[in-house]
Amino acid sequence: MKAPQKKPRQRSTKTSSPWTAVSSSGSHLNVEDFLTFRLTRLSNALRTNLTKPYLEAFELSLPEWRLLALVARFAPMRFSEVTARSGMDKGQVSRTLRVMANRGLTKTKTIKDRSSRSTEALAAPVMVSITPKGAALYKAVLPVARKRQADMLLSLSQSERVSLYSIIDKLSATIGNVEEEADAE
Repeated sequence: MKAPQKKPRQRSTKTSSPWTAVSSSGSHLNVEDFLTFRLTRLSNALRTNLTKPYLEAFELSLPEWRLLALVARFAPMRFSEVTARSGMDKGQVSRTLRVMANRGLTKTKTIKDRSSRSTEALAAPVMVSITPKGAALYKAVLPVARKRQADMLLSLSQSERVSLYSIIDKLSATIGNVEEEADAE
């Protein structure tokens, strides 16, 4: 007895958008139509299919690449600035920077202000910088990352790219307090 053959999964051929006539209550939106749901799925797919393959080739995790790119571009940076720009929590930034320092990619330095006794009671600021080894790795990964990103963007027309960029800016401004992740993914 033959096992039934599965039909190949077909892409949705939805022609109308559930967003065409959105009411202020959003009552007709299903969870799969939520902006957050669709963007999260897209972001996860981009990370898995676009970014992770080249990062694996360079033996970097996504958090390591994100921090390496930020530190390479903006160093020296205060730890708090790394955290704010990366969109990662302090614990993850701290753990990732520790791994990167152990690999010789970044280094940290505590800044002590000897002129003020009040800083003794507070945690001294930590500055993060890139090492020559980290800079070399960044310079090796960046062209590959740029090429992969360009390939994806070129799947859209010029007007679609302009519109998408504008839409992302508008949504970011509406939400507020969104830091750029320059060259990170």
